[in-house]
Amino acid sequence: MLIPTKHENLNKSTIVLGADVIKSLRKRDFNVEDLFQELKRVFQNDVSLSQYYNTLTFLWLTDVIELTDHQIKLRV
Repeated sequence: MLIPTKHENLNKSTIVLGADVIKSLRKRDFNVEDLFQELKRVFQNDVSLSQYYNTLTFLWLTDVIELTDHQIKLRV
């Protein structure tokens, strides 16, 4: 869910995870798997695959990232 509830851990929300995706993509482009491994490293293995794909979908729908040949990069 995009709007967090009072019972949700904000550190694991789509918006916070999206900010970390953007921070990582500012350094370099990643393929889908490498970006997931980078986020798992940042969050100490506390990111699920469904959270990751929900965040990528959100960022793609809002036109922040683009996916080309399994490479994820920021749109400029």
